[in-house]
Amino acid sequence: MKKTKKIFYLLPGKQYLLLFLFFTGLLQTGYSQSGYSLKKEYGLNGAVKSVTTYMVKVSRYTIPADTLNFFGKSRMVFTRSGDLTVYNRMFDLPDYAFKSTALYSGTGKNISYTETSRLNNEQQQKSKFRFIWTDDYHYKIVPADTEDPSLQYISLNKDFTIDKVVFEREDYRSEEQAHYTYNGSKQEKITYTVTTTENGQTNVTEDHRIIKSTDVYDNPTVIYFYEKAESRIPKSVVFKYYEYY
Repeated sequence: MKKTKKIFYLLPGKQYLLLFLFFTGLLQTGYSQSGYSLKKEYGLNGAVKSVTTYMVKVSRYTIPADTLNFFGKSRMVFTRSGDLTVYNRMFDLPDYAFKSTALYSGTGKNISYTETSRLNNEQQQKSKFRFIWTDDYHYKIVPADTEDPSLQYISLNKDFTIDKVVFEREDYRSEEQAHYTYNGSKQEKITYTVTTTENGQTNVTEDHRIIKSTDVYDNPTVIYFYEKAESRIPKSVVFKYYEYY
């Protein structure tokens, strides 16, 4: 029997809407920290130590079987308790070159991070961010030491997976949601719906992802990305490699 579960992934900024996403503050006192970790928020199973992800384009209707020609890469490192410590990202496209290193501190919901990033040939940026919790399942990510006007609002499910993320910066706003389709306990498909508004113009897009294989902990290892539900050939393929404690 198939079931669907609403979930989704955090996008640290507008530029990540172009690519693939992955995902943050100081805990306000008075709210329960029991059970929460960023590993749970990312939906990872088992004692994950690190996750390395590659994104590869499909060229001439040939689906890649390896990561040789990847254009996007990320690596997340977790503690044994599931706290994120390091998050590296890079994308290398003709008009979009981005590198970022985020160093996290804190445990449970008591999280802050410092991100050093560079977009194309622009000057390197260094910013600090922190989580501000409003209750057990809602928080926002705010700049801690800059005048960056961007804000993220995150709503969590009862199991601490993401329910909804809203990103706002000046005249730009995005709202991102997804439905995970399961067959029993195994994920089969993820459909993301992204609603963006910029300069008064609203656009709604969908991104369909088919999980082709998983490891022994049911963490996805190969994912096909499709622009449309009826597409026969994926636009790109994601490969994930896990290290466990």
